[in-house]
Amino acid sequence: MDGEHLQSNIYIDYENIFEILRRHQQNPVTIFPIILNKLKESFNIVDCIAYSNFEKKEGRHQTILQSLGIQTRHTANILKNSTDVMLTVDALTILYKNSNIKVFVIISSDRDMIPLLKAIRHENRLSYVISTRSGFNPIVSSFADYHEFIEDILSLPPEPPKEKLDFGVIPAEFTPERIKQVKELCQFLYSSKIWNTHETTGEVITLKGYIPVVSKIIDVAKRDFEIAHHLGFLELYQDERKGLCIRKGQNYKEITLTDNLKNEVE
Repeated sequence: MDGEHLQSNIYIDYENIFEILRRHQQNPVTIFPIILNKLKESFNIVDCIAYSNFEKKEGRHQTILQSLGIQTRHTANILKNSTDVMLTVDALTILYKNSNIKVFVIISSDRDMIPLLKAIRHENRLSYVISTRSGFNPIVSSFADYHEFIEDILSLPPEPPKEKLDFGVIPAEFTPERIKQVKELCQFLYSSKIWNTHETTGEVITLKGYIPVVSKIIDVAKRDFEIAHHLGFLELYQDERKGLCIRKGQNYKEITLTDNLKNEVE
């Protein structure tokens, strides 16, 4: 990326990438000097700010970051997305008030950054997203001018595959009636507007949020989702922030969609 004479600000969603640091047994001392040195090769860095609820982190994270010349913003996490909100507000303030900042570097894997990326593009500035490979929604990169993975920058080994969640489903539960009910559940899921939004924008579907919606149309219970997960019709996975969520299962092609089901679920 040729941006040698461009002034840049760096915004680090430290709350979001903290887990990848921990899983790779890394710490800011080893990670951020490498990232910052890489960025300094191309940009004139004006400000670099990290956002997190630092009180919840063990160790001297704020002190270490500040020793690297990185400003820190403590977020109390009073709201669910306090870190995202504070980062976005700070970046938008600079975007609209300081025309000298030409490149906005966002270090985050959070899809909630999409509105900010849109605003940056609308103002004819450049966005450069650096994310973790794990937990990154590919749709985010379509709104960024440039994108790189932290794991590639640091030459980190790939994470081992996570084990599939086990809900203790037993063969006795696989009655023809139950399997028919589970398939009907998945038909509604894959035919719904909610699923279409998920496929288009990457919006996460939480199990807790979806059950009340689909229950208005068909009789369904949490156990049906767990059986569907076991059969591979859909997959339940644990999101660190949103809890149990739903995504496409490896056997989803066994679910036949019919025209009268499409878009029934709002």
